[in-house]
Amino acid sequence: MERKLAPKRHDKRKKKTVKQSQFDFSEVYRQLRTNIEYSQFEGDIQVVNLTSTNPAEGKSSVASNLATVSIAKYHNVLLMDCDLRKPVQHKIFNVSNKVGLSNLMKNFDSFDVNDDTYFQKFKDNTSDGKLYLLTSGMKVPNPLELLSSEKFKHLIEKLRTRFDFIVIDCPPVDAVADAIPVSTVTDGTIYVVSAKETNKNDAKAAITQLQRNGANILGTVLTKVEAEAKHYYGYYYNSES
Repeated sequence: MERKLAPKRHDKRKKKTVKQSQFDFSEVYRQLRTNIEYSQFEGDIQVVNLTSTNPAEGKSSVASNLATVSIAKYHNVLLMDCDLRKPVQHKIFNVSNKVGLSNLMKNFDSFDVNDDTYFQKFKDNTSDGKLYLLTSGMKVPNPLELLSSEKFKHLIEKLRTRFDFIVIDCPPVDAVADAIPVSTVTDGTIYVVSAKETNKNDAKAAITQLQRNGANILGTVLTKVEAEAKHYYGYYYNSES
């Protein structure tokens, strides 16, 4: 079933003030998308994953917004929720999580990438593009084993043949190691940092850990900046900065 694209803001913060609401957050995410496109001069960035140091640093909101603004640029965009322990994307988009990634992996041998059985589809009213959501699906006993499997690598390869741009929401690095194997099969990793909560040394250590395991860190996104500094909200920093 095709739905209209209207994801909810999934956070517990108070309503935005008038001053904050005057700022166009969609423009920030469009700039983020553009920076991703030009972050490397060699090869296309088709698949990106997002992670952070700790939970509740804004990672999932950045992922959903990045995917949403990207459908104006790309025809078919996929948003995957690879946080199999504490998934959020189905709540942001207000859809069921009964069928998703874990179910797909269980039936991978018969999976047809052009079959929408496992995908939630959203139509953008302002363009011809579509956003597809692959929720986390049913609980699995060992998420790390699933995400580290050869089948998962093959899944990403299959998805590349259908979707123009893929955004993957991963668990935080300090909580579990699930983001590490996912980062090795994407074209780049975006690291989300909360201005209010992230410890700088912890973030540096986590980024180093990802890089040592083969992740291509494209840069970082800063979230939860005070309203007075709202023009910095979500600013994308190149990894060389």
